[in-house]
Amino acid sequence: MVDLKGKKVLLFSPYGATKHYGIAIKNELERRGALVVSYDERPSQSVISKLAIRLLKDKLPGLFENYIRRVVKETSDLKFDFILICRGEAFTPEVIDLLRRVNPSVKIILYLWDMLTCLNKRSIISSVDKAMSFDPDDCASEKKLVFRPTFFIPQYAELPDIGDTSSDVIFMGSLYRDCNRYAVVDNFRKKLSEFGIKLTPYFFMPSFLVFIRNRLVHHPSAKLKEVTFTPISIPDYLGILKYAKAVLDVNYSGQRSLSTRAYECMAARRKYITTNEAVKSYDFYDPNNILVVNAENPEVPKDFLNSPFIQVAEEILYKYSVNGLVDDLFRDI
Repeated sequence: MVDLKGKKVLLFSPYGATKHYGIAIKNELERRGALVVSYDERPSQSVISKLAIRLLKDKLPGLFENYIRRVVKETSDLKFDFILICRGEAFTPEVIDLLRRVNPSVKIILYLWDMLTCLNKRSIISSVDKAMSFDPDDCASEKKLVFRPTFFIPQYAELPDIGDTSSDVIFMGSLYRDCNRYAVVDNFRKKLSEFGIKLTPYFFMPSFLVFIRNRLVHHPSAKLKEVTFTPISIPDYLGILKYAKAVLDVNYSGQRSLSTRAYECMAARRKYITTNEAVKSYDFYDPNNILVVNAENPEVPKDFLNSPFIQVAEEILYKYSVNGLVDDLFRDI
């Protein structure tokens, strides 16, 4: 385990729907003795701020640089040993240079849990000391990127084993990207009902306006009553997962990297059903626990759901925990 006692770490991570991942990393760093100061990776979580970063980052770089200058001013009494940037949508090489000027001996680590096609961070990969990504294809295309899958937070490992269940399979995911995810999940629901298996979906969209737009363009069959506009909290999701036998995961077209659902199921000892064939190449793949299905013609044998979960080896669990992630991020730097 990497020792960080007495080290000062500046952490940038998303403060939106995935804020719990940054919190878990911060907690683990502090558990190892580090002093951690954390900030949002964006100046604000407002829709306007997100759009400005996405559309005007290159044309108006001062928008984000002003935010980083404020961070520098607020932390001027500290000289950081490490800066960890998780996701880092708005970061530029100029901002990295600014952070180095005020922290001359700092080591800067970039960790990506979005694909480069969704979040183009190629410009800063060469500017940091260490860069890791959850996507194997991105790592193959960028020489400096090192493969590091995502992880589960400790709460999943604390779930009790499955007792009486009110739901056989659950799906939880967003609908706002351009894909036919609703149609795929609805097809699963109809097909599984033929086998006497209940599928309960939980769909998320960031706003009612996005729902209207995407319903017209991408998800014409989507029902308003099945969609929530508030990200589900970790306690609420764990409350749902507690009574589920399995989780369905529908990957985006062309995506080979795994979502966090794969690791959460492993930690929570729940079966995992996915449309992503790439899961078979991972060291925790076990056909007793993981079922790869065809999106257009899904078949889930009753035996798969009714058979017991096969416990994963402790060293594998550690590898995909937040503890293992921190080891990989801070080792040999």
